[in-house]
Amino acid sequence: MEESTYDPSRALSVDDRMNIVLSVISGRESVAEAAGRHMNISERSVEDWREAFIEGGLRGLQGAGAHRPPPREIRLVAEVTELKSALGEICLELHVWQAIRKYWRRIPDTG
Repeated sequence: MEESTYDPSRALSVDDRMNIVLSVISGRESVAEAAGRHMNISERSVEDWREAFIEGGLRGLQGAGAHRPPPREIRLVAEVTELKSALGEICLELHVWQAIRKYWRRIPDTG
């Protein structure tokens, strides 16, 4: 039985990935068919390349490698960052309102 190992020198070029993505986007073949044509390429990789290409064109595809997180993870990290910022603003506003409340409690009622 032949042992299968990953050979980085056989990794697909950006042009190869683009051709795969274009064949999937154009409907010439499915994600499964495109992945099946190449050894060591998962359907998930083809889906990630397609997503990266749709979001960023050729530049997005150039960065779509093993070192790059999936597009969904990138979107989730951006959403978490946005939510943290919103939470920080709400906390700041709460502290301001608490300080105002303390201040108004110190002023005697002259009414």
